Amino acid sequence: MGKTTTFKRAIEINASKEKVWNALADFGNICHAHPAVDTSNITSTQKQGVGATRHCNFNMMGATSEERAIEWNEGKNIKIEAYEMKKLPGIKKIVVDFAIEAKGDKTLLTSTMEYSMKNSFFDVMNSLMMKKMNSQLIDGIAAGHKKYIETGEIVKKDTKLELDKVIKL
Repeated sequence: MGKTTTFKRAIEINASKEKVWNALADFGNICHAHPAVDTSNITSTQKQGVGATRHCNFNMMGATSEERAIEWNEGKNIKIEAYEMKKLPGIKKIVVDFAIEAKGDKTLLTSTMEYSMKNSFFDVMNSLMMKKMNSQLIDGIAAGHKKYIETGEIVKKDTKLELDKVIKL
């Protein structure tokens, strides 16, 4: 893998660790909390755990991704790899880790996104514009989880999110 770009974000969710975990572990329904994913579904017979796979349809450029859980520590974290992407130009590999930690009656959700580009041309594009877009995307994913878990409202691309509550780490 070439140069890796990493973003790490945290957000406090007014819900128990169990409630937050249950939302994360509902692996096929990332579309409920991710503002850029219109629809998603499980594509493996396994619904949870390492090896579970899902398909995501994004609301930009007709993009899609096939994703799999590559790490699954019950009640702690899930690491997801997008292993096949369409209409997401230039990205070679992307991995996102969602980790949770109880903070009294609230839960801290930490999201870490790591990705690399296919070649030096896309490294330049990443520096010029994609870093900013992906930084905003990870902010939206964190705030989307907060909104969905706290209210039950399914998040869409135009849902008003509390982006000011996202902590850049």
